[in-house]
Amino acid sequence: MNNWTDPFSLFFLSFLSGGEAQRIRLSAQLGSNLSGVLYVLDEPSIGLHAKDNFRLIESLKDLKARGNTLLVVEHDDETMEHADRIIDLGPGAGIHGGEILANGPIEEILKNKASVTGRYLKKGIPHPIRGEYRKLPPAYSPRKRTPQDWLVLKKAGLRNLKGDDLQIPLGKLTMVGGISGAGKSTLIRDLLHPVVDYARMYKEPKVEEKEFSQYVTLPNTHSGRPFLNLVNGDRFRAVIEVDQKPIGKTPRSTPATYMGAMDIIRRFFASLPEAKIRGMNASTFSFNTANGRCETCKGSGQIKLEMNFLPDAYMTCEDCHGTRYGPELDDLRWKEKSIANILNMTFEEAAEFFQTHSQLGDMLKLMVQTGLGYLTLGQSSPTLSGGEAQRLKLVSELAKGLPSFRDKSRAINFQNLYILEEPTIGLHMSDCEKLIYLLHQLVDQGHTVIVIEHNLDLLAEADYLVEIGPEGGEAGGHILYQGPVKGLKNVRKSPTWPFLKKKLKARIHRD
Repeated sequence: MNNWTDPFSLFFLSFLSGGEAQRIRLSAQLGSNLSGVLYVLDEPSIGLHAKDNFRLIESLKDLKARGNTLLVVEHDDETMEHADRIIDLGPGAGIHGGEILANGPIEEILKNKASVTGRYLKKGIPHPIRGEYRKLPPAYSPRKRTPQDWLVLKKAGLRNLKGDDLQIPLGKLTMVGGISGAGKSTLIRDLLHPVVDYARMYKEPKVEEKEFSQYVTLPNTHSGRPFLNLVNGDRFRAVIEVDQKPIGKTPRSTPATYMGAMDIIRRFFASLPEAKIRGMNASTFSFNTANGRCETCKGSGQIKLEMNFLPDAYMTCEDCHGTRYGPELDDLRWKEKSIANILNMTFEEAAEFFQTHSQLGDMLKLMVQTGLGYLTLGQSSPTLSGGEAQRLKLVSELAKGLPSFRDKSRAINFQNLYILEEPTIGLHMSDCEKLIYLLHQLVDQGHTVIVIEHNLDLLAEADYLVEIGPEGGEAGGHILYQGPVKGLKNVRKSPTWPFLKKKLKARIHRD
C-alpha cells in the first residue's frame, strides 16, 4: 500500500471510516507502475482529510510523471488548482447546465464570468458567512446545580477513543474534524447518538454507563467502559442522523417518493370531493398499485427492452406517454393540475404550487434551499448524480424534524439533535454555501447541529470546533481541542489547523 494508507490494521475492516475505505480503494488503483494508461477518477477526494488530500494530489502527480493521463471528476478546489487543464460544465445544474463553459488552464476559468466554479475559485466563501460566530454559553461546571446549556459525555472510551470528556454546546453549530480513522464517527455516531437516544426516550437528565449497558450493547473492539455518563441528553425531542450510505436507486423510485412527499400528495388528491364521490383513496393515486397506474408499463412510465449481449434499453410507454398513470386519473384535477402534472413539476414550481400546505410546502422548500429546485418530483432515481442523491437523502432526513401544523399553530418550540456525516460529499462549492445557510437555519430554529466533516469551508463556519487525533487508528482517539475555531491555532499537534489557516488567509486575501 502507499504510505498514505497507514497506519491502521486490516483486521478491523468492518470498523473502517469512510476515509480509510476510500484510501484503500485508491491505493489499490494507483499503486501500480504502469505507464501510458488513462485513469478516470470520480471524486477521489471524498472522505479524505486535507492532509490525506495533499498526499493524494502528490500521488496523482507521480502517475502523470510516469506518462499516464488522468481525467478526474472533482469538486475539491485544491485538486482543481493543481490541474493542468479544467473542463468546466454549467452554468447551472440539471436543465440549467450541460454547456462546456471553459476548457483550459485555471486562469481561463477564473476569467470566465459565466463560470460558477471560477467565481468560487477566485473569491471563495467568506467566513463566518453571517459576519460573526454565535456566542457560546458559560463554561460547563459539574458543580453547578442550575441547568447548563451543554451536552456532556464523560470519559468516552469506545474502540480507539482514549477516555476524554466531550462537551457540546446546545443550540449551536458544532463541527467535528480530524484525520480519517481518528475516531470521529465512533465518538459521535456510534457512542453519543445511542446514549442521547436512550436519555431522551427515558427522560433521563443523567445517564450512567452501568444503567445504559444493561439495555444497549455497543460494538466494541477494546475492553473497558465505553463511557462514564452523559448529561443533558434528555433535552432533545428527536435525534436525526444523516450518514454516508447511498440511497437506493430503483427505476420506480423518485425524489418525491423517497422523501415522503408523494404520500402527502396522494392523500391530498384522495381528499378532493370528486375523488371521494368516485370512491378513490390514496392507493388509487399510487403508480405502484393496480388501481390508478398505467397497466401497460405497470406504472414505471417506460418499457424495458431486453437486448441480447447488450445492456437493456428503455423506451417511453406509448399508452401513458411516461406519466405512469391511467387515463381515468387525468380529468381529476386541483388548480387545473392532475397528479401526473404534479410529478412533472420541478421542486421550485411545486413549492409555490403547494405553498398553502404547511407540511408539504416546507418539505419542498428544503429541496429548493439545498439547490435541487430544478429536479422534477417524478424524475427516476437512477438518473440522479451522486451529489444530488446525497442532498436528497439530507432533505428526507431533515424533513423528519420539521414542525407540524399543530406545532406551528400552538407555537410549540422544541429542540432536535442533528448529526450529519460528511454532507458535502459530491457537492460543488456553490452547493456547500447553500448547505452552510441551511445548517445555520436549523440552529436559528433552536436545534443543535453536529457535523462530522473534512471540508474546510464547513469547518470554518463552526461556532464550536472539535478535533480528534492526532493520527488514525490507535494513534488517534484523543480529543485534541474543543472550542471556537480560532483557538485551534494554539494546538501544536493539530493536523487540521495548517490547512484551515491557509484557507482562511486565502479567503481574506481574495476578498
